[in-house]
Amino acid sequence: METLKRRKIADKTARCIITIGGSFTIFIVLALFFFILSEVHPLFKSAKVLEVASYSAHGKVVFVDIDEYQETAYTVYQDGRIEFISLSDNKIVKRYHITNMADTSSEVNQSPGNNHTVPAAGLSPETNHTHEEPDEELVRESIITSVYKDQNRLVLGMYDGSIMTVFITFSESYEDGRRIITPQIAKGETLKIDEKGQEIQHVVSKSDDRATITVASTTDNRLLVKHTEVRRTLFGTGEKTEFRKDLTHLVNQSPSYAMRESSAFPSGITEPEDTVKITSLAIDSFMENLYAGTSTGKLIHINIRDKKNPFVHEIRKISDKAITVLGFVLGDITLIACDQEGAISSWMQVRKNNPAKTILKKIHTFQPHTAQAMTVVPSKRNKSFLTMAYDGTIHLSHTTSRQTILSLRTQAEPTAIAFSPRGNGILVACTDNTLYHWNISNPHPEITLKTLFGRIWYEGYEKPEFIWQSTGGAGDYEPKLSLVPLIFGTIKGTLYSLVIAMPIGILAALYTSQFLHRRIKFIKPAIEIMAALPSVILGFLAALWFAPLIESIFPAIVIAPLFIVLFTAIALFSWGFLPDWIQSKYRYGIEALFLIPFLIGAVYVSIQLTTISESILFQGDYRHWLLSVLGLHYDQRNALIVGFAMGFAIIPVIFTISEDALSNVPANLSSASLALGATPWQTAVRVVLPTASPGIFSAVMIGFGRAVGETMIVLMATGNTPIMDWNPFNGFRALSANIAVEIPEAPIGGTLYRVLFFAALLLFITTFIVNTASEMVRQRMRKKYSKL
Repeated sequence: METLKRRKIADKTARCIITIGGSFTIFIVLALFFFILSEVHPLFKSAKVLEVASYSAHGKVVFVDIDEYQETAYTVYQDGRIEFISLSDNKIVKRYHITNMADTSSEVNQSPGNNHTVPAAGLSPETNHTHEEPDEELVRESIITSVYKDQNRLVLGMYDGSIMTVFITFSESYEDGRRIITPQIAKGETLKIDEKGQEIQHVVSKSDDRATITVASTTDNRLLVKHTEVRRTLFGTGEKTEFRKDLTHLVNQSPSYAMRESSAFPSGITEPEDTVKITSLAIDSFMENLYAGTSTGKLIHINIRDKKNPFVHEIRKISDKAITVLGFVLGDITLIACDQEGAISSWMQVRKNNPAKTILKKIHTFQPHTAQAMTVVPSKRNKSFLTMAYDGTIHLSHTTSRQTILSLRTQAEPTAIAFSPRGNGILVACTDNTLYHWNISNPHPEITLKTLFGRIWYEGYEKPEFIWQSTGGAGDYEPKLSLVPLIFGTIKGTLYSLVIAMPIGILAALYTSQFLHRRIKFIKPAIEIMAALPSVILGFLAALWFAPLIESIFPAIVIAPLFIVLFTAIALFSWGFLPDWIQSKYRYGIEALFLIPFLIGAVYVSIQLTTISESILFQGDYRHWLLSVLGLHYDQRNALIVGFAMGFAIIPVIFTISEDALSNVPANLSSASLALGATPWQTAVRVVLPTASPGIFSAVMIGFGRAVGETMIVLMATGNTPIMDWNPFNGFRALSANIAVEIPEAPIGGTLYRVLFFAALLLFITTFIVNTASEMVRQRMRKKYSKL
């Protein structure tokens, strides 16, 4: 009785320990799953408004901007006043008038900033509103008709045909632990770009350390350019040269270039009319491409790389209405165009047919406004941009994801808009003398299911593609975060490794369990020890020893199967002619040892014939032959190397489980088969193998899971390039290897960081689904073959 009680207590204790351990394991797995899910979930949150505030203005605002911390804003009024406003208490910090400012522009440092324009009054609907009216004489002398911002330069187009430059910066200091933002303003040069004194309708300008180019259109529809360049000598002195040019003839006349190269243009491009009204302008930061939108809906691309000899590169009809707004997103590659009906589209120069020539191509279409668009403002952080219409609607969109992220609306007709440098705030000036300020949250605008799994047309590409390239050398880089190449690489590496590991592992298990003599059963533990070899060692050996070896003897690898078959046949033929007293020395299940010298000989002969086989089969250079005949590039670290290395890692797993399954087949089945006259081979293949198939299937699925999650071998033995190509001689990048490479450099909470967690979630779900499906299949197969 006492012994029985002890057994019951031990039984209950063991049951409790197993239950607790199993429950804890399930809890850990679920906790891991929900942790990964919590890191991924913010990726798909929509943008939202965090806070709304309003401030007072004192007249018609033609331009507004805000500092990085959204503590200080400034407004530029039509009469030439500039006011700096503290957004914490709605008080005016400083007030200036551009006619009374000293020329101190040289004291202000330029820093990257926002590029956007305000529309000309000629295209906006007439409105009646009241505001503080400045002195009439003052207005007549300094009225501002257009504004353009380049970095920290404000370029002001005036009613008298002159252009004025103003530099505005914000300095940051700390006092008693409190941040103080101090605005600084300085007046630059004033130039008379139009000697006729016509009002400046639109103005755009770009500047760098050595050159400045300013382009303006006037109310009488002339297009004027002023270019200034400073050439530095070895002694640091500079020689300043400047010239002006009238480009009106390029807009109003049929360009000879367009007629001469018309075959290079797609259908839809026609010659411009004799008189075309310019309704918008845009210039890129490279100071090479000038775009002019017209009242007829045509976009004129003028190449100004040669400043003295500009020419029309292309004319394209992009709308049936006037092109009211043009502007570049960050990087100045993608051009945003808005028309008079509120339609919004993005355009890009794309190579077609002749690599030396490019054409404008529509890339995306965005949610339109219901009224005429008046301005576009790019983000300084990413490829997002703001568009605003005269009815007060504001759209926040993103070029890569092609989505309109946020829509807002003002209570009155807007006149100017600003996008905070960090992309987390919007400031709008309206005709009711009010500034509306929205704090927004928009951390991951470039992520949608389409950008993660679909073809995306990225900047600089000729068509939509699957691309993974998370970082670049410039701050205006467009992240390419398609997971498809990584999923493809994971599948490719897994398949190549299984192709090598499955036949070797299963056939070795079949031979070991059914034919191998018991005295050499130590082979199984020896193979199982292979599973303890760290994958980093395998990756190291594959990258630094095996890959160069295969590269040097690749022709031998090609002819080796032929010699292995040939030498195996010779070995079998020789075995049949051996005397009985020699054959008797090899017991049943050991005679395979006789084959080993022949296999070694086959490999040796193949290696010795490397040079001859390369000359005969590959015309002396197998790399050149593969490229010229099959179109395949050979990389030293390729999928074939990974297949061998990772196959070597999963062979012990497949072998061990398969051998156990085959050895556990009831002996009565084998005995019955042999008693009925079947050979040992027939018994093994037709009786034992089907009966053990559930276990073998489990072995393959476990090997599959091991290959899917493998990191170090894939990371070290491939070129780690995220390309989609089944070529076995190319590299690839797997999901697991990508996580290992990029997670150390990913900012915590950033888009890349969360996308990598999303990749981890995919691996988690894939493993769970595969294991669940394999267990279901195994149970069905086990039930089926248990009846044998």
